[in-house]
Amino acid sequence: MAALVIWMLAFTISICTAMFAVAVDQQYLHMGITALVTLTIAIVGVQSHRRLAADGANRSGLAANTARYVGLVWIWAGAAMLVIYSFILTWRESFVFVVGLLIVGALCVGLARMFQRDGDAAREDATMLGISRTLNGLQVAGMLIAMVGLIADGKFGSNDALSRPDWAANNIFFFGAFAVAALGIHAMISERKHVEQARL
Repeated sequence: MAALVIWMLAFTISICTAMFAVAVDQQYLHMGITALVTLTIAIVGVQSHRRLAADGANRSGLAANTARYVGLVWIWAGAAMLVIYSFILTWRESFVFVVGLLIVGALCVGLARMFQRDGDAAREDATMLGISRTLNGLQVAGMLIAMVGLIADGKFGSNDALSRPDWAANNIFFFGAFAVAALGIHAMISERKHVEQARL
């Protein structure tokens, strides 16, 4: 319960701070806040994953950890966009992305709960783990492509970003994608090590 309260407080403060940066048209301050929040979630997720692995957690428990923190990234991104584009900026397409981010985040948290039940019961559903591994690989590839696309299209970090209503969303997309990719890549490396150790 204490951890939930801490996360909720951190989310509230970070979203309010991101709102302030947008309200005063500080693109790079908003970038910094978005990067700090999303990458902090990724770092905490990776550290948690490593602790679980060191304690001998099974693949279900590790998959639950990755899905949980990926879900947190997307939920924060969706909530931040919802508040920013409801009260400060106007961007017609924002609602579609907000709904999409929140749905994906909720699905990840739901998947994490399912894997956690298996992990707590010392079960490993090979089919579900295989599907999760495939989805993770596709997600990592998609995030890397999205990041390259944002840079190539001049939608991230450009000097004239403030002239477009989606500039705040693009910051959130970029760093959210970076954090999700980092979590996914770490999970892939961990999975490979787990399989190699099992063969020994």
